Amino acid sequence: MSFMLRRTLASLAGPSSPASTSIPSIASTLPQAVRRRRLENPPHPASSPSPLSDPSLLRTPPGKTPKRLPPQLEAEFQALRAQGQFKGDETSGRRAFLNGQVSWRNRVRGVKASKSKHLENASASGLASEAEAEVELEEAELEDGEVVVTDGEVIGQRIYLPNIQIRLMRNHTPPGEAYDPNVATFRIPQSMTKTDLRGYLSAVYDLPVTFIRTDNYIAPLARQPGGGQVRRKAGSVKTYKRAVVGLSEPFHYPDDVDELYAQGRAMGLGDALDKQREEWLEDNFMVERMKTYRKSALMKFYKGYRWRSKTHDNEGNIMREIMRKRGEKEEALRGAAASLSKRV
Repeated sequence: MSFMLRRTLASLAGPSSPASTSIPSIASTLPQAVRRRRLENPPHPASSPSPLSDPSLLRTPPGKTPKRLPPQLEAEFQALRAQGQFKGDETSGRRAFLNGQVSWRNRVRGVKASKSKHLENASASGLASEAEAEVELEEAELEDGEVVVTDGEVIGQRIYLPNIQIRLMRNHTPPGEAYDPNVATFRIPQSMTKTDLRGYLSAVYDLPVTFIRTDNYIAPLARQPGGGQVRRKAGSVKTYKRAVVGLSEPFHYPDDVDELYAQGRAMGLGDALDKQREEWLEDNFMVERMKTYRKSALMKFYKGYRWRSKTHDNEGNIMREIMRKRGEKEEALRGAAASLSKRV
């Protein structure tokens, strides 16, 4: 099978996967080495989820063995308790410590927030600060969303982004699998990290993400035709970095009409989704109006420059022009035949 046929059949239209959870998307985007390792060495049946994924797992039910943090985090937690932080029950202290770790890892750059990840009773202090903010808001009689900024207070940090390109690509769909609308694929520079991409999507598009996976495609080596130097290939096979981003809401590629048809057929709506998409594009971007305007502008430009006859862009005019020229040729042939017959 040729490369073009394999590439075409790799993204067959079909019903999308359900958008109720992101777990299938996470499993489908795992690297092949991780999948193979988990198949060869499955977890023990008695094992349970790690508290790193959910701090609420530290609430141990009666009669169960309490959860323990990894050795490095456990040592850091015990060192902070020795310094006088996270006093009281160890379970609640570990939960507050883990909440601080999660908040620190999920921070967004450019926003003024805590400068430390070790906050004692982070959840309680957060609730207290929110309550105080509501009271102050009521006392000042401010509208929701307004913020009082004192002189000299910095509420954000200015970030100078480099001159980079972030391209939205189509999701790769293996043969026989349904299209997954819970993920989006980007091509980003190799210097860009997952944290940078998450901050960019949050600051520019207000788009929350559930997970990010990246992989690098290294271009093959090739010898240059002139000097004979060996370098990486450029062009369509150049080195790039791919980022697969998990989304909380389903997203379809803008011009993926086949997927809309398949999804509409699966839902019993026919082509209603496609018509809705065309109406939205026309209302927001005036696609058909721009085509008509571009067509009239080209007609107006070329009418006085090259195409002086009125025989273009009209089937009737073209046919009339063809018949006129054919009549002239036939008339010339009849005249030549009549002159020859007179000579004979």
